[in-house]
Amino acid sequence: MATDGPAALWRCGELYRRGFDTHHIFSVDEYYWEDRPAYYAALETVRREGEDLTGWLEYCAEGLRQTLERVWLRVQAFNLKSPEKLVLRPKQERLLQLLRDHHSMSPPEIWTALSVSRQGAMDLLRPLLAAGLVEKIGTKKTGRYALRHL
Repeated sequence: MATDGPAALWRCGELYRRGFDTHHIFSVDEYYWEDRPAYYAALETVRREGEDLTGWLEYCAEGLRQTLERVWLRVQAFNLKSPEKLVLRPKQERLLQLLRDHHSMSPPEIWTALSVSRQGAMDLLRPLLAAGLVEKIGTKKTGRYALRHL
């Protein structure tokens, strides 16, 4: 097992301090699904070692470390510096990723990419605009949304 455990736990606390709620972006299940044979091997080790849970706990701790590292990298990509706590819904996170990748998007592009209505897109955008993560560029007719450069 890697010895980065304390640092990973610190990063988890740092996510919360910086205003990110990990309700939907923190799931260790992905780690288990990525390598099913390793998962079953870790379980089998418990039986083989006479119910000694050491190997299983090391496997689970490594999964937690890797998951927290992934979450940290995803959060770092958005570089939030708002003092307000912002709970991102999955579609809001996806919208931020789209804006990062496309640099800017028109409202119809957002509706299409996220499979939401016009009102649904505004419900996603409103808190991101208020938090200063996203800005509207242009007029009402020609407006586009982009990540605000912080």
